[in-house]
Amino acid sequence: MSNPFDDLKADDEGSAASDAATEPDSQPESPEPEDGDPAAEMPTSNPADELITEPESELETTETTSDESVSPAETGPAFEYSEVQQKPFYARAETVTEFENQIRTTIVPTLAEAGVLDEESREIHDAILRLANEQPERVAELVLEERRQAGSQ
Repeated sequence: MSNPFDDLKADDEGSAASDAATEPDSQPESPEPEDGDPAAEMPTSNPADELITEPESELETTETTSDESVSPAETGPAFEYSEVQQKPFYARAETVTEFENQIRTTIVPTLAEAGVLDEESREIHDAILRLANEQPERVAELVLEERRQAGSQ
């Protein structure tokens, strides 16, 4: 398992080199495919499998039906931890405290009402950044409001 804080390092190549240096040289007789290896994910062709295939239209119908019936509570986190990049945020203590209170008192209960009991902080943080990306003008307004208030005191 890799260090969850590796992505905070500025030099990604340096961490990859250090990870490679710490891995043992001996490989097991039957290596397991790595998650990022596309060749390992490709199924091997078997002539018998080709004889038992469903028409594409039936496959599409089955996939659509199963996608519609799955609730967010059953799917688990929207994305894996390996997809995140940790970045520091610099905010005042009272803003962080208010944010954490909103998570506990509003966001988590709303998710629980929808049946999501396994929410992850990364999902909440990602949603907040997506909201800021959707409303960058509002973010700028908030910065300007704070500067005006600080200047008038």
